[in-house]
Amino acid sequence: MVDAPPNIVTGTTPQVDADDPTLVHSFIGDAWGLFFAQGGVVAAAALRAMESVLDRPDLRLASASAVFCLPVACGPVTTRVEVLRNGRRGAQVFGALRDATAPPDASNVAVTAVFTDPMLDGPRLSPLRRPAVFGAPPEVTPVVQRPDSVLDYPLGFLDNTEWQVAATDTAGADDTGGSAPRIALWFRFTDPPAPAGGPWDPAILTIPGDALGSALVPALGDGTRPVGSVSLQISLHVFGEARGTWIGIDSTCTNVGNGLANGVLHLWSETGEHIATVTQTAMLRSLG
Repeated sequence: MVDAPPNIVTGTTPQVDADDPTLVHSFIGDAWGLFFAQGGVVAAAALRAMESVLDRPDLRLASASAVFCLPVACGPVTTRVEVLRNGRRGAQVFGALRDATAPPDASNVAVTAVFTDPMLDGPRLSPLRRPAVFGAPPEVTPVVQRPDSVLDYPLGFLDNTEWQVAATDTAGADDTGGSAPRIALWFRFTDPPAPAGGPWDPAILTIPGDALGSALVPALGDGTRPVGSVSLQISLHVFGEARGTWIGIDSTCTNVGNGLANGVLHLWSETGEHIATVTQTAMLRSLG
């Protein structure tokens, strides 16, 4: 019998401490690791902890920024949450996530977030259109897991997600006549994060949003060689609901210099809605 694949939502459920309502316990298993826990997963765990302390179902995550200070080991983590403001139509929240190896008084990741009432009145404008290269989402096919014997370290994250390249454009002209290395990807969780047709928790959009490294392949890797990088900061801006199986990722590398890479990523629904924009800064680690 084949074991059911891990679920990102049920497998990382936050639990508020029984004696301290500002402390949240979570567990990030090896299923979501790339040796260390994947950066987007860590940011999502912190944001879900912040949601649980805020406890405002009338509000929805509007934006967040995560700063990665130390790698996060897979296993138990805690998030210390401070609600900075809790207003009638919005709230601002801070979270500091620590793993079991963090030095005293240090945090692995610090996150700030803005939550707002999604029913706020006002004009609506979404001028960006999904690139035509996305087309229809791929068919869902079984993910083949690698034998443990061929791995130098756990890559569970890649076994529990699927990434398919829609198009690579190493010289895509922009509106100013310039060009930037880009890659278009389809992303899904092996086990969907929401019931069929239901909305995803927007906190987990940081996971497909952690994809600047893909754009570094055409930028620095000649379109074929992987480029090592470590996230320093990920900022997420949520515009709409993610539903369905697949998320389209349009990842662009905007600058490389001083050992850093920067990029902008747009996330698209299966039906073409622009659901989020992500900016990311990463430190380059290795080429090839």
